[in-house]
Amino acid sequence: MHRLPRHARGHERFTATGEVRRSFAGNYSPLYQAAYMLGGLQVRALAREVVPAKFATIKAFNDAVLREGRMPIEMLRAVLAGRPLARDHRPQWMFYGDVPAAM
Repeated sequence: MHRLPRHARGHERFTATGEVRRSFAGNYSPLYQAAYMLGGLQVRALAREVVPAKFATIKAFNDAVLREGRMPIEMLRAVLAGRPLARDHRPQWMFYGDVPAAM
């Protein structure tokens, strides 16, 4: 039996297989992979910020992220940190040094 790579385990088999094929086929723009990397950097920075104060484990943090669903990282940050957002809120979070999270 063919085993999926370690990073693909725990996902629906069809979806995981498709993601692995896309990664190796080379028919996606480098920006596709860069978007995953950028999102990963944002989530890791968010974890470093909120896990020590709000979550007992990284697993609890990951579960909370998945429960919240799709939304901009700045909004997720506010939800997980318990910060209110005004209706006219503008992103301010600097997740990677001097590079702002949004323009």
